[in-house]
Amino acid sequence: MGGNCLPVIKKKGCDYPFDSTRSLISISDLAIANLEAPFTDQGNPCDKKFTFRVPPQYAAGPVKAGFDIVTLANNHILDYGSEGLFQTLQTLDSMEIKYCGAGGNVSEAEQPCMISANNCKIGFLAYSLTYPAAFWARKDRPGTAYPNLKKIKAQIKKIRGDCDLIVVAFHWGGELLEYPKPYQKYYAHAVIDLGADIVVGHHPHVLQGIELYKGKFIAYSLGNYVFGSYSKKVSYSMILKLRYDHRGLLYAHIIPIDVFNPRIQFRPTVIRGNKRKDILEKLNTISLPLNNHKNIIRASGLIIYPG
Repeated sequence: MGGNCLPVIKKKGCDYPFDSTRSLISISDLAIANLEAPFTDQGNPCDKKFTFRVPPQYAAGPVKAGFDIVTLANNHILDYGSEGLFQTLQTLDSMEIKYCGAGGNVSEAEQPCMISANNCKIGFLAYSLTYPAAFWARKDRPGTAYPNLKKIKAQIKKIRGDCDLIVVAFHWGGELLEYPKPYQKYYAHAVIDLGADIVVGHHPHVLQGIELYKGKFIAYSLGNYVFGSYSKKVSYSMILKLRYDHRGLLYAHIIPIDVFNPRIQFRPTVIRGNKRKDILEKLNTISLPLNNHKNIIRASGLIIYPG
């Protein structure tokens, strides 16, 4: 919600970016997003090309839109230093929004977020593999969680007995790349082998493929949602809806959305008609190498879970 989006929000209000997709978010039992900018008016900007921040009062936008959890493990959450991070945590606490992936030290950053929805218990973990490395938390330094598989194994083992579903989010990959890098596949497969049920990724700004690995679900990049850039290189994305019950994940539903900001002015809208069909076909194409060249996405946007 920072960057070029901020002047629009100041003029039209913090609810504006979510107006066209609010019904899709609010109808869900549980909604999660990656928070790519701190909610802060404190701190000094880091020495990097792009720095984002959003005044804390605008956190009401995603709250009223229906989001329940945000992941903080990304390459912008410390754009205004530890002061910005701590004010973000305070803001989210005051809004009763849960979070994971960053904290006052590495132990806090690695803590899972636990939440119940519709009689199911879900555990969330979030990690960042993106630079700057100075954003990664240490024992005596605030920051984001960096994935250590030995520690992830311990975390999953600790919460597995209390969870019906475990979701791991990664901030990773190359910007504007449609295919995951080898290390993305390595980490995604590794955490599923350790007991995770769902892996979701972000950072490339564009969609990457979807993989069904050992009966588990991986979305390597969800693309953009509300993002403060007028880049003409990013035009569409998706909302990913997952249906689950006490038996596990049942199916996924891909809903293509328009995120071309020169046209939609930071208010994502659902894409319909032939353009929707083209996006689903493109996503199926880039997913083929990840699924032994089998089509897994139906024309309806549904992926029937085989678990």
